[in-house]
Amino acid sequence: MKINKFDVVELKDGNRATIIEAKDKNIYFAEVVNAYGITLDKRDIQEKEIDKIIYNSKNN
Repeated sequence: MKINKFDVVELKDGNRATIIEAKDKNIYFAEVVNAYGITLDKRDIQEKEIDKIIYNSKNN
């Protein structure tokens, strides 16, 4: 899955995340928010935690 900086993804736990930095091939630093847009955490997420890309900053 090709994920870029500022992409918005849906996580498998139902939360959403905005990618802030691609750290490694499968690790991304992201701001995680709930369904209401409230920030839960800023943390590293792995590609296996991502369900789908909601907004791709390169194509929109």
